[in-house]
Amino acid sequence: MAKIKKNENISSENITSLFNFNSAEKESDFAEKIFNTVREPLLLLDKDLRVVKASRSFYDFFKVTSQKTIGKLIYDLGNRQWNIPKLRELLETILPGKTTFDNYEVEHDFSTIGNRTMLLNARQIQRGSEKEQMILLAIEDITERKEIEAGLEKTRKELAVIKISADEVSEFAENLINTIREPLIVLDQDLRVVSASRSFYEVFMVKIEETVGHLIYELGNRQWDIPKLRELLEDILPKMSTFDNYEVEHDFLNIGRRIMLLNARRIPSLPEKPKVILLAIEDITKRKEIEAGLEKTREELVVIKKSADEALEYADSTINTIREPLIVLDQDLKVVSASRAFYEVFKVKPEETVGQLIYDLGNKQWDIPKLRELLETILPQKASFDNYEVEHDFSTIGKRIMLLNARQIQRGSGKEQIILLAIEDITIRKEIEAGLEKTRKELAVIKISADDVSEFAENIINTVREPLLALDQELRVVKASRSFYDFFKVNSEETIGTLIYDLGNKQWNIPKLRELLETILPKKTTFDNYEVEHDFSTIGKRIMLLNARQIERGLRGKERIILLAIEDITERKKNENELSKAKAEAEQANFAKSEFLSRMSHELRTPMNSILGFAQLMDMGELNPSHKKGVAQILKSGKHLLNLINEVLDMAKIEAGRLTVSIEPVEIFGIILDTIDIVRHLAEENQITLESDASTTTRLFVQTDQQRLKQVLLNLINNAVKYNRQGGSVKVECKIQKLEGKNENVVRISVTDTGKGIAKEYMEKLFKPFERIGAERTETEGTGLGLAISEKLIKAMGGKIGVVSEFGKGSTFWVELPQTESQLEQYERISETVKPETEIAKCSGTILYIEDNLSNIQLVEQILEMHRPSIKLITNIYGKNAVQFAIDYTPNLILLDLDLPDIHGSEVIKLLHAEPITAEIPVIILSADAMTKQIEQLMKAGAEDYLIKPIDVVQFLKLADEWMKKKI
Repeated sequence: MAKIKKNENISSENITSLFNFNSAEKESDFAEKIFNTVREPLLLLDKDLRVVKASRSFYDFFKVTSQKTIGKLIYDLGNRQWNIPKLRELLETILPGKTTFDNYEVEHDFSTIGNRTMLLNARQIQRGSEKEQMILLAIEDITERKEIEAGLEKTRKELAVIKISADEVSEFAENLINTIREPLIVLDQDLRVVSASRSFYEVFMVKIEETVGHLIYELGNRQWDIPKLRELLEDILPKMSTFDNYEVEHDFLNIGRRIMLLNARRIPSLPEKPKVILLAIEDITKRKEIEAGLEKTREELVVIKKSADEALEYADSTINTIREPLIVLDQDLKVVSASRAFYEVFKVKPEETVGQLIYDLGNKQWDIPKLRELLETILPQKASFDNYEVEHDFSTIGKRIMLLNARQIQRGSGKEQIILLAIEDITIRKEIEAGLEKTRKELAVIKISADDVSEFAENIINTVREPLLALDQELRVVKASRSFYDFFKVNSEETIGTLIYDLGNKQWNIPKLRELLETILPKKTTFDNYEVEHDFSTIGKRIMLLNARQIERGLRGKERIILLAIEDITERKKNENELSKAKAEAEQANFAKSEFLSRMSHELRTPMNSILGFAQLMDMGELNPSHKKGVAQILKSGKHLLNLINEVLDMAKIEAGRLTVSIEPVEIFGIILDTIDIVRHLAEENQITLESDASTTTRLFVQTDQQRLKQVLLNLINNAVKYNRQGGSVKVECKIQKLEGKNENVVRISVTDTGKGIAKEYMEKLFKPFERIGAERTETEGTGLGLAISEKLIKAMGGKIGVVSEFGKGSTFWVELPQTESQLEQYERISETVKPETEIAKCSGTILYIEDNLSNIQLVEQILEMHRPSIKLITNIYGKNAVQFAIDYTPNLILLDLDLPDIHGSEVIKLLHAEPITAEIPVIILSADAMTKQIEQLMKAGAEDYLIKPIDVVQFLKLADEWMKKKI
């Protein structure tokens, strides 16, 4: 038999000579056996890239059938799953320029078998007399190898070949052998080597002349004399024509110890021809070492898994110990994960956070220019960035000032780029001029692979700014964060392995720290906000908040680990104390000022009463013209001074917190029309036209205090008239406006004048007490308190007030209040679906209702008409009329509102009790004021009960029945 020289190409003629096959049928059968022996998926494509033939392993691996494969364009296979850009590049761009191409890596996600990473080996060959162009495509799945970073050098391959004519089968077989990467040898019936593939020579480092024609056991200086190989070839194979996955382990002198899987085929021969054995050899040494083979490998895998679990548990405990919000972003700036603290601080949910672009979070609240600058400009140039200050006004949690710390890291076998973004809220620190060094942080981590989770946890620890210690079960330091070393002025050499109490020359031997670690923590696995005060010799006296987590880790025995987060609150405590002291002093000063103003205002009323009284008497008498003019000036100045006293008293009440508001549904058009009527006389004197869009037929309700709103509108309309030009106009308008992003409306009331307007430099002074803009240029009287009082009243009622002005053209003062429905509309709406559980009672009698809000009166009228028609209702809006109406109508019950146009409800109770005829009539307060102190005072003053608006109809009817049955 002819020997082939080293590096000599194996031609189809050589293979034909070596195998000594003369018939086309035998050679085709031989090629078919090669296909079915190797385990690597194989495709044969024609020049149009349609599948001519596929190996059995191709069908098995990719879960397809021959009916859906043969004759199909390769890109259309598996419902176009094979339309892969990199495969197109190989077949249409690379291969036409090169007849062979090896190890072309392609990654693709198949819907049937999932994500796969493949090595493609391709050969462009010719067959037939016309030399038809064909492509052999071998596919090696290296997914698992990629995932565990070692993997298999190749997967076992099983090939199938097409039936080809006798004149090309040898060349075709040659191409097959040199395309696949699995070592292959052909033995005759005497177990001598007939031929070997190129990969056999490369893997086992032998030469052709030392191999072909030699007994297999004698190869490599008898290295192949392996007992298990003898068992396969001499005992098993004679009884079975095929045998797969026969494991053999052997130590070769030149390449070391190898574990191999042998696949063998015994090819049936023609009567005149000898038997031939195909032997495919798969080296599974590395796979055995990593996956299943050796016990040592299995133990290493267990260690890796346990280490990963431990690292994940450690990272998770770290996250749950620190309190700083943290989010993890992928390379597209989409949220991969967020810590529990992030959700709590920014009031968002995981389902509206994870997977979203960071700028789209919270209805695009996070589309912050400075955040974009950090993530898109700064961070790509720097892997880490600390203390990047961002100020933003969130609609959900208000204005915040934040320090952003960012780390750009890699994770996973593919080294995917991710961004760790830690967010420190320094709003309070900014407000009190020193604040916190940081907030406590609680982090959540993403699930990451075993080989990079420790690095990930390390990045977390070194990103957050809160000092952190990890202690073992003997309370010795296992690890410390960078911030711990920086803050406490120590280094790792004198920290790691040291008992915590011995740190810093025993500075950490703190009794309260011992109590936490030795008494509290063994009973509780977590403990937060444990305050410790200590005087360190290096950094001075410090007040700290300790957060601790006790966790277990380790491969054997579950070692106990304690995570200890330390927050320095020294400055915060100092500033809080100073702030509290300053606040107390300010409150005391404010109270003293208000008391002084209140006392002075009351004291001034007594002499003012005499001055105005006698001046009026003098004015009514007969005086000469000069004296008459002087008395008129005294009256004018006296009234101005009295008005000033009244407004100062109001301001004192507001600042002392003694001014109460009663918020309830109020019909706005009626108040506007009433207020315009009050100011109309002044407008006519100044030839000012008053206009309004208020309707007497349409009703519009807002949540407010009726009397206080009337006071504000009177001030705004009165000012619009006083500071207008001669012959000008004042227009009062109402508009409903929808609040952006909220399912509610506000009503804006605008008062527009045609006066001189207000210059920009004076706008900020408008609502300050005693500021009268342009007072030096006008004779119009005023105190400078009206707008200041109006602003405070509107804010107390939950509304807004503002002004728009153009100098020389006029001004528009506006007030916004929440729109609502009347109590009557609310009752009618509810009663349509939920009927009050009450029957029409036969009780009869009379109720006197003192109330100035028309919608409230209508509500009570309708309730009684529907459910108690025998009860008569008498109403009046003035408190001073209550006694006379009670005498005239002798009611069984008096319903009393508190905020009345003339006097307060508490004064009405005193008047009723002072009159013997009315003293015994029961009084029930019906008010929107729900303050406990107010209720207690009125009950002590003599009220029988106190109902809070909106009315509970059943409760109201129950009380009415109870008092109707009692006779006075």
